[in-house]
Amino acid sequence: MRRIEAIDFLRGIAVIGLPLTNLMYMANFTSGSVAPSSQWSDEVISYLADIFAHGKFRTVFSILFGLSLCLLHAKLKEQRGAGIKSRLLILGGIGCIHGFVVWPGDILLNYALSGLLVLSVIRLDTCTLIKLVGCTILIPIGILILLIYQGGEQTNSYHIDLDEIRFSILGLLAFNFENYLSMLVLLPTITLWYVFGLMLIGVLLYRAYWQVNTTLPLWLCVFILIPLSVISSIVARSLFVADYRLIYDLLNWLCAIPLSVALVCIALNYHKAKAFQGTVFSYAGKNSLSLYLMQSVLGVWLFQFAFPTWKIYFTHTDYFLLFISFTTLQLALVWCFYRMSLRGPAEWGIAHCQKYFNRRE
Repeated sequence: MRRIEAIDFLRGIAVIGLPLTNLMYMANFTSGSVAPSSQWSDEVISYLADIFAHGKFRTVFSILFGLSLCLLHAKLKEQRGAGIKSRLLILGGIGCIHGFVVWPGDILLNYALSGLLVLSVIRLDTCTLIKLVGCTILIPIGILILLIYQGGEQTNSYHIDLDEIRFSILGLLAFNFENYLSMLVLLPTITLWYVFGLMLIGVLLYRAYWQVNTTLPLWLCVFILIPLSVISSIVARSLFVADYRLIYDLLNWLCAIPLSVALVCIALNYHKAKAFQGTVFSYAGKNSLSLYLMQSVLGVWLFQFAFPTWKIYFTHTDYFLLFISFTTLQLALVWCFYRMSLRGPAEWGIAHCQKYFNRRE
């Protein structure tokens, strides 16, 4: 089974858009604080980012990851288990290094473990998978909301610890170690299961399209699911963002699901369209791991070493302008890879590691 260019296209847009929400956490991982501003541009950018960006890119990415696992599972056939598992284990190893050394906001280990869980249930019947989706997505969100209400935690005010303005290399490693360990504690209790549930949605979409030969119609995606996602995010923001920002963030992840499902279904319905074929975005999707790692390395270097004072006064407008610069750099890099028919270094490394493990087997 050949790669689906439309899936790569959507994955490319998702990975290129990640810095829009991640940059502030590369500057200040513990809170992602943004300098206060009364300018209208900051308010507009913050509002639009909340509605159309926060939670959306990662949700699309997670659903596509589950769908891609099914495509890979069908492609490898007789080598299904070993080939996919070795790739996921390599991805998890990269994630551990990335989280401890570069940025504790790593998602790769979570994706690797969630992918292994998906492989363990990929043969279950559709009805059981639907039940799993509901439980693994709604229960973790519900638990977190109850904990936040019980703890009375409200929206964080802007705060920067002056001791964390400038890190030495050893200081950053110690900071990463402490915070990534905290992330690993949450992994098996809440975050792993949520991402697992999103990947199962990808499995269900794969079954609907490739096994049942059906998918959601365009009118349902455009006129029902996407407006439902946007309107529910707007309502949740108006109710919770002032006093309970964390609760809004959790609800916003749920609001992202209809939009993400709609986008994936549209891509599947029109995957043969010329607009998806051979574009820079589809090539970005094929090299998404390299782009993701480059984003965090560059972002951490800028905020922690090159220009550490940026984290003191960067507003939403500043982060957005930096995101535009990141986008331009990524597109230029992907265009060079495309013109020279090169693979991203991370993709090249995983392929060679997998060949090594296959030879040992």
